[in-house]
Amino acid sequence: MLYFKSSVSRDFSSPATLFLGLMLVLSLVIAPRPAESATVEWTGVVANTCVVTLNSNGLLGVSVSGQAMSSDQTAGQPASVAVMSTGPNVVTFGSPAMTLWAPSYTGSPIVSSKQQSNKGHSSAWMVTAHQAAIEPGDTLFEVHAQLADAANAFPMGAYKVSSEVTCAPAN
Repeated sequence: MLYFKSSVSRDFSSPATLFLGLMLVLSLVIAPRPAESATVEWTGVVANTCVVTLNSNGLLGVSVSGQAMSSDQTAGQPASVAVMSTGPNVVTFGSPAMTLWAPSYTGSPIVSSKQQSNKGHSSAWMVTAHQAAIEPGDTLFEVHAQLADAANAFPMGAYKVSSEVTCAPAN
């Protein structure tokens, strides 16, 4: 009878075994894997805001009689105000006031203002504050100012009319 004795032993520190082990690890690391994904989202909220920007100040021209100064007169120019609104808002044009005048002027002028916009808002000459309701979007206003004194001509010197323009949510 013939007997065969077989014995298999592995030396795990042999170069061949180390190479095979390294190849197995690399194949697991390099093997194609399914693509991973992530969903990216953007969120936002539009709040009711209103931004008032002065594009240009106005100029007062003098009437022939010298008893009126206005942005409507020759050489006069209206102020330009842009309003950007994201909701229903109210633009208020404050009461106009003469804030600079020639030292020799001693009269009592009537100070008034009016406005008109590219969206159809307009007012007559007003001595008190006045408002315009606006909807979302851009609105461009021309704002006029006027000084009138029926009893006196305005003497030579510098004059200024001021009015504050504000914007707030509609009630």
